[in-house]
Amino acid sequence: MQHDHAMIKTICVLALGALVVGCHLEKLLSGSGGGPRPTSHGTPVGLAFTTQPRTVQAGQPIGPVQVSVVDSVGHPVADADTTTVFVTLGTNPGGARLQGDTSTHPVNGVATFTNLSLDNAGNGYTLEARAAGLRQPSASFNIMPPPPTTGALTVTTNTPANPPTSGYTVSVNGTGGASKAIGASGTVTFVGLSAGNHTVTLGDVPSNCTVTGGTAQTVAINAGDTALATFTIACTPPPPTTGTISVTTVTTGPEQPSGYAVAVDAGASKPIAASGNVLFTDVSAANHSVALSGVPANCTASGGNSQPVSVTANQTTPVTFTITCTATTGSITVTTITSGDNQPSGYTVTVDGGPTQSVGASGTVRFDGLSVANHSVGLSPIPSTCNVSGPNPQTVAVTAGNTTPATFSISCTAPPPPQDHAPVVNAGGDKTILLALGSVTINPSFTDQDGDGPWDYTIDWGDGSSSNGSRSSQGGFSASHSYGLVSSNTVTVTVTDSHGLSGSGQATIKVVLTL
Repeated sequence: MQHDHAMIKTICVLALGALVVGCHLEKLLSGSGGGPRPTSHGTPVGLAFTTQPRTVQAGQPIGPVQVSVVDSVGHPVADADTTTVFVTLGTNPGGARLQGDTSTHPVNGVATFTNLSLDNAGNGYTLEARAAGLRQPSASFNIMPPPPTTGALTVTTNTPANPPTSGYTVSVNGTGGASKAIGASGTVTFVGLSAGNHTVTLGDVPSNCTVTGGTAQTVAINAGDTALATFTIACTPPPPTTGTISVTTVTTGPEQPSGYAVAVDAGASKPIAASGNVLFTDVSAANHSVALSGVPANCTASGGNSQPVSVTANQTTPVTFTITCTATTGSITVTTITSGDNQPSGYTVTVDGGPTQSVGASGTVRFDGLSVANHSVGLSPIPSTCNVSGPNPQTVAVTAGNTTPATFSISCTAPPPPQDHAPVVNAGGDKTILLALGSVTINPSFTDQDGDGPWDYTIDWGDGSSSNGSRSSQGGFSASHSYGLVSSNTVTVTVTDSHGLSGSGQATIKVVLTL
């Protein structure tokens, strides 16, 4: 019990000592007590901000800030002068940097920091002091933003009619000034301009536009404020800045192309006929080059395939290309001369087994565009009653730009007269009939290789009587006759064609009492 009582007594003494130190520290932190602070030679037990950081603007000193190394009763310890005291940022709401001397040695136990400052504004900063393993935060303080030293300028343009499509430029002189693009009716803002008078100039104003009050204005810039400058521009319709180029081609000579292509300044080309015209509109008023392309090797443009041209605004400038072409191929004129009887209506002319043309029995045809070389010219068909004088086909030499003639002389004769043939007749064969029947029918037939109808026929029945008739076609037919006596009769059938040639056939008809 006595041991426990002694321990309780010791704890109470320590608690009382801590309470006394705490009270002294509180007096030091609050700066109360007045008069010079007493010093001691005791043991350092803590740190105390005896002068707290001040609330100031960014960049201004927050001190002097004083940190004391104190003993157990809160007195600065004079023997701590060899200790280095450091201060750093504790809470840092504005992301500031602590600038100035952040370490020093105490004098009579008090470390003084005279040039500490923070570069960013913010509320609720604290410092932290450190020395010999001891730490102590400061009271909270604020850093206010510095007062503005520059201003801004907003420039507005107003172009109510015929505005230039590219707009203008606006420039401001002096610190913070520069040049910026601005629309014909637009707004731009310049910031960071030094306080004072500045000259605002509107540039790139077209000649057809006038700025009310002139292109320059003097504007007073106040720190922290935004000044205004307005330019009102009146524009008339701009004068024309483009013209037209009229390109004409004139081509002479054989074997001309169907056309060419023409372009201005290597731009998009346009087709143009061998002798034609084409316009290029909206060409800028300046010097240009007009080029002709697609000129074949056998053609030459006088003065070359490219010509310079100077375009005047709102006018049409002519450019003419004169092209001369020479032949690279030749022609063949084929003539037929046919004499005699029984001439054909015409022939077919063939060159090199390829191109063909029809030509009359006596006529002329022309083959153009033939290469410079020997060509074979043939005539067909040749009737059997006609004969070509000379070779067929002929070899014809073609020269450039020339026409070479080729003549075929044909003589024809009349064909021999056709040979007429008599009809071939079959009387129908022999027959035997009964007298009691009295009548007989025969079935003769005939053919005619010449087909010379119509045909007449006669039947001699052999008893002094006959029958006659006509047939329009070859083949068989029938005829009947009656006999009154027993007899043997020679029946003769004769057929005559339209040319009077006749053919006959016979048959025997017997008339008997019994068979």
